[in-house]
Formats: sequence, structure tokens, C-alpha cells
Amino acid sequence: MLCAALLVGGTGCRGAPDARTRFPNGNAATGPAPLADTAADTARPASPPPKAAMLDSGTVALPDSQRRALLKKDSLWQKALRVHYRALVFDGHADTPTLMAEEGYDIGPRHAPAEAHLDLPRMKEGGLDAVFFSIYVPSYLGEGRRASARARRLIRTTKQQLEKHSGRAALATSAEEVRRLARNGKRAVLLGLEGGHALAASEDTLRALARQGVRYVTLTHIGTTSWADAATDTPRHGGLAPKGEDLVRAMNDAGVLVDLSHASDSTFYDALAVSRAPVILSHSSARALTPEARNVTDDMLRALAENNGLVMINFYDEYVEQPGGGPAALEDVLDHLDHAAQVAGVEHVGLGSDFDGVPRLPAGLGDATRLPWLTYGLLKRGYTAEEVYKILGGNALRVLEAAESRAAKPERDDSVAAARRR
Repeated sequence: MLCAALLVGGTGCRGAPDARTRFPNGNAATGPAPLADTAADTARPASPPPKAAMLDSGTVALPDSQRRALLKKDSLWQKALRVHYRALVFDGHADTPTLMAEEGYDIGPRHAPAEAHLDLPRMKEGGLDAVFFSIYVPSYLGEGRRASARARRLIRTTKQQLEKHSGRAALATSAEEVRRLARNGKRAVLLGLEGGHALAASEDTLRALARQGVRYVTLTHIGTTSWADAATDTPRHGGLAPKGEDLVRAMNDAGVLVDLSHASDSTFYDALAVSRAPVILSHSSARALTPEARNVTDDMLRALAENNGLVMINFYDEYVEQPGGGPAALEDVLDHLDHAAQVAGVEHVGLGSDFDGVPRLPAGLGDATRLPWLTYGLLKRGYTAEEVYKILGGNALRVLEAAESRAAKPERDDSVAAARRR
């Protein structure tokens, strides 16, 4: 969440670059992978869908006129649309609950991009199957009852909306529930607490929020807390305080993902040292391309890969626009996805739009309906369908399952934990 101010979506798009001369895994290639329905491909037995793929019909939800125009423009769109709408597309961060609670926003009807970036009709059109709704708690509310009350209010508001639109969407608290909802044609909504100060430094509060459905906690927002340093505030602890280490372990035990977006670099490394489950960055981009404190360095990306974690690329124009490159466009987001995949590996990259939490999005990526253009862009750059399935949602499902598995086996090496506390 950056702000809930005027939300303006971009409409233009820079031309896509030519296919790269090698695939992200380093294999030599002369261009994008061939279409799956060419004569050569249809002669081979169909391979089973990857685990990251949906088990539904994969019906393309774009308007027919738009679909025909895209196919006429480039035959690669045939593959892109099939891959995108077959994939389980999973967004790591959208701030729509704040609009619900503060402006009475209803996710049921379709809205214009200038009003908001996400609603149920546009999720369907854009092939967005699952999304973490941010339970955003402003830092100025502190670490006491006001912050916790705000979190509970947004959770109630979100659940009320999901109940109102239960024929089209539902709360999910596990990877299997996400898959089940997707198979049934419903949008899966998960809850992520943005702002660890709402825990009031209490493991009991963490467990209570986990019982209400929270499946990740962003350790900080813009302000440093009593137990963790933020990326955009004066450090007080040099990373995680001992209480912060305890809370990270408690998140592991509760099946709650540790989210390190907004955390300082030192907090990032401390959390990786403590966590016994993969961590995520639910909405951050690459600092090598855009030098913002909220983005992650290449060393952090490599450490994230060793943790088996996930960075979900933020779409906010200030976090993806490149020095001297002019206003941000969809291609900049693709560059960040590509860079993270090259450094950390395809298995550690996902989508974290920050829809409804930022005032500006890149041209060509103005709302949820534009997500298929990311799939097309990745295929154009030489990524295989299997790799695209992972980036779109398979990796998010993997880390969610890993958190669930860790919670089912709460034992840990207490001697190592104690040594790290010393």
C-alpha cells in the first residue's frame, strides 16, 4: 500500500521487443517457443498440465473483438491466451479492502480504471484467479489496540463482501482451497496483513489473526516498529530485535508467510536467518533496475533463492521506471520480472501488483484486465509455457504450501534458534 489517493491507470503500451537469443535458463534459442498447436506439436501426445495450471477449461475471457484483434496482430497471442487462461494467476498484493472500508467500494460491479484497479468482473476478464487482499494498517496507528482494531475491521469488511458475492468469490486459507475455487470458476481471496505493528508485538494476536484467515504478515510498513526496522525509516535495531525473531518463528508455526516488502535490508537478512519456511516479498521490484529502497538488491535475490522464497514484482511506476527511460510502461515490469528470474531463478518470481494501493501504474498495465499482456511479453522474450505458469501463480502456490507444511511440523532446532538469539 502506498496511498489510497486518485488511482489512474495507463492505457498505452510500448512495442514489445524482439525475442531474446537465449532462454532464461541459458539454453540456446533463436526466438520464442513455438505455438503448442502447430502441426509438429499436435503430432505428439499431449503432456499433462503442470501443477501450476488450472484444471478448468481455460476459457479466454477477453472480449471477442479484442481477442481477434490480438490474434491478427501476432500469432503468438494464440499461445499466450491459452497459457494465461489455463494458468492459475495469483497476485500477491492488492489494497482493495481499504477502498471497501473507507469509500464503500463494491467489488461486485465493474469499475473504470480511474476508480480502482480491481473488481470481480475485471479479475475474470484478466484471468486473475487468486489475490492476496492487503489488510493495510497505517503506521501512525502505532502498535496498540487502534492498529489491531483496524486490521480486524478490514478483515470483517472483506469477508462481508465475499459473502455478498459468494457465487463468484470466496475466502481461501490454503493452496488447495485456491485450486478448488479456481476449478469451480470462483476468484480466491486470501488475506495478508500489511503492517506488523498491528500484531502489537503479541504472538497471541498473531495466532488470533491467523485463525481469522491471515496468511502473511508484512513485518513493517513505512515505519520502524519496536521489533523490526523498516526500509524507509530510521533503523533502531540493526534489523530484527529478539522479539522480532520470536514473532518470525511464531509465524512459521502458525503457517503464516513472512513478508519482507517494506523491511530494511538488515531485517531481510535477519528474517531469512531465523525463518524455517520460505519468505516472500509480496510487492517489491529489482533495485538493480530501479534504485529504490523498497526494491531488492541482486544479493538479496540470491539469498531469497537459497531460502526457496519468492519476490512478487510490484507494478507501481516509481518502483519499475528506469533512470533515463522515461515514464514507466508494461515493458519495464517485464524487465523487472526478467531480471529477478535471471538472478534468483524462475522458481522465485511472481506477481505483486499493488493494485488499488498506488496512484499510478505503468502505461499498458492500467488494471487487472491487462495481465494477459504480461504472459504475452514473457513468451515473446523466450520463456517457456512451464516457466510462465510458475511466474503467474505456481510459485505462489508453492510457498503457500511450504508454509502450511512447516506449520504442520512445528518442531524446530531449538539449539540453532538459541544460538541465533545470542
